[in-house]
Amino acid sequence: MFYIVEQESKLNSLEGLMKLGCYVDVISSNDLYHPKLTSTIAVYIRFLNSTMGGYIIPINHDEGISIDKTRIYELLSKCDKLYTLDKKKLLYHFNLQGAIDLSLLYSMTKYDKLEYSKENESLNFFYNKFREYPNINQLIPISKLYESCEKVFDQVKEIIEYDIPDGFSFYNNMATNVFYLLEQPGLGIHYSAFNELFKPRNPLYNTINNTVLTSYNLYNVTSRPTNAFNSVNFAAIPKNSEHRKSFTPKGDYFVEFDFDGYHLRLLCEQIGFKLTSESAHKQLAKHYFGTEDISDEQYLEAKQINFQAIYGKVPEEHKDMEIFKLIQSYIDEMWNMFKSEGFVCNPQSGKAFTKELKEMHPAKLMNYMMQSLETSNNILILKEVLRYLQDKKTKLVLYTYDSFLFDFHKEDGKETLEKIKELMEKGGTLPVKFNFNKDLVL
Repeated sequence: MFYIVEQESKLNSLEGLMKLGCYVDVISSNDLYHPKLTSTIAVYIRFLNSTMGGYIIPINHDEGISIDKTRIYELLSKCDKLYTLDKKKLLYHFNLQGAIDLSLLYSMTKYDKLEYSKENESLNFFYNKFREYPNINQLIPISKLYESCEKVFDQVKEIIEYDIPDGFSFYNNMATNVFYLLEQPGLGIHYSAFNELFKPRNPLYNTINNTVLTSYNLYNVTSRPTNAFNSVNFAAIPKNSEHRKSFTPKGDYFVEFDFDGYHLRLLCEQIGFKLTSESAHKQLAKHYFGTEDISDEQYLEAKQINFQAIYGKVPEEHKDMEIFKLIQSYIDEMWNMFKSEGFVCNPQSGKAFTKELKEMHPAKLMNYMMQSLETSNNILILKEVLRYLQDKKTKLVLYTYDSFLFDFHKEDGKETLEKIKELMEKGGTLPVKFNFNKDLVL
C-alpha cells in the first residue's frame, strides 16, 4: 500500500509511532547534483518493527500538497532511534545529529562498501531523458519515488540489526559533522579552465559562482576519507602547474599547512619516542649518515628508510637504533593481539580492526592502523580548526591527509594563521610548515 502524508492531521498521527524508531530517506531535487545544490522534494519514513509500509511526505512535489519542512524536522526529532542511508547527505536537509548512518555501520562492520540499487523503470526513463534538469525528481511520479525508497529499504533493513561496532560514534557523530562543515565553502576556480582541464561529467553537478564543491566519503576499510565527485578526484589534484592554476582563492591567498613527517610522528607518539621540532626525516638522517650536514639526496634516502621502517622493513645496519626497536616491538605487540584477541583498536577513535578482515599480515595491519590514526587525529584537529574559523572569513577548503588548505582573507590578520598553526601542532608535538600563493602552485 502507498501511504502519502499531505495533511497536518495525518502528520500528527505519526507522532505516536516515533517511539518505534524509524528509517528516513530524503528525496532531493536531483540525485546527480552535490547535495548543497539540491532542494528537498519529499521525505520517506519507514517505522521499524511495523507491518505497515513506508510513508512519503511531499515538501515540493507537484503531485502532493506540501508539508512545511520545519514541521517534518520537528517530527523526525522525536524519533527514538533514527536510521538513514547517508547521514552527511541528510544533514544538508535536516540537522538531525543523532541519526545513525547505515552505510557507515555496514562499512565499519563488514569492511566493505554498501551496495544497493534504487532504480526502477520510471527513474531510469527520467534520468536518461532529463538528467540535466536540476529538479528532475519533481517530474517523477511520487508513487515511483516511493517505490524506489521501499526498494532501498528492503535491501538495507537488515543492517539496522547489526551491533554497533567499537568507535562508531566517533565517525558517525564527530567525523560526519566535521566533513559536512568542511564541504560548505567549496574551492574557488577559474570556471572555464577548471572544466577544460578536469573534465567533470557535468559542471552543473557541483559548481556554482566560480566555486567547485567537494564530497568526502568515510565508507572504506580504514575510514580514511576519499574526496571525489563528478569525476574529479580532489584528493589527488595533479602536481602540474596548469591544473593547479585553475584554482583561485575567494579571499587573498591559498595557504597550505603541511605536517612534518606525519606518520612517523604519529607513530612516535604511540611508542613513546621523542622527536624534536626539527624535520623528523632530517633528525634520523643525521644518525644514518653520521653528519649534521644533510644533502638533499641523503634527506630523500632517509625519508625512504623511515617510510619502510614504519612497516617493519628496517635496513640491517640500522636495526639497533632505539626508535626502530620500539617500532618493531609495537608492530609485534599489535600483531600478537590481533591473533590472540581477534582485534586491535585505534586508541583515539576506538575503531577496531577484526578478524573479519581477510589475508591480514603485520605490515598490512600496521598500514591500516597508521591510516586510521592519521584520520582520527585529523578529525580531532579539524573539529577545533572549524570551530575557531566559524566567525571568520578565512575558511578551511580542502583536507588531504597530511595537509590542510585554507582560503585566507588578510582582514582576519596573521594571528588567525598563528592560531591555526597552534591548533594543528597540538602543543608542538606535530610541527607544520606552510606555503601560500594566489593559486594551488604552492
